Amino acid sequence: MTTKDYSKPQWFLIYTKPRQEERAKENLENQGFETFLPIIAFEKIKQPKLYSLKPMFPRYLFTQYNGEKNNWVHVKSTRGVSHVITFGDKLTEVPNSVIDYLKSKVDDNDVLKLQTTRKTFQKGDELVIKQGVFQGKDATFLSMNGKERVRVLLSLMNRIMIADVSEQNLERKAIVETFSL
Repeated sequence: MTTKDYSKPQWFLIYTKPRQEERAKENLENQGFETFLPIIAFEKIKQPKLYSLKPMFPRYLFTQYNGEKNNWVHVKSTRGVSHVITFGDKLTEVPNSVIDYLKSKVDDNDVLKLQTTRKTFQKGDELVIKQGVFQGKDATFLSMNGKERVRVLLSLMNRIMIADVSEQNLERKAIVETFSL
């Protein structure tokens, strides 16, 4: 590896063993390294109040290296670490601006909580398809068909058809009531 002046702390990318990001993070921190492992909290579909935590970048971990204080030999041999990411013979430096941006998106525990807005439709709800082949077509909600798919009734060419559409591509039809004075 080409040596560079690492007297100022720099962020680097570590590749971990499968599903051992937390283990690598904990062991690196026990050795005095500063680490950053951004986590995403996904709301569970069947249990909306519970969250599933997963690394934002599976098998990757950021660690800060200071050449005056740290030794890469310790990083490479840390439990949970597979290897240090390099391009050619150079360590992969991650700009501070990238780390600062990622840290601005997570909470104090390095967790990004995704706000999932689950649309709850009732049988018979009037909907409009926002995207795809049937964009702009009116539809009637029939049922959920999987985690993110919806079964709807469509009227096309004077025929009624059943179609499965992504829930993301649907919105409630705006109902405009006319009135007279």
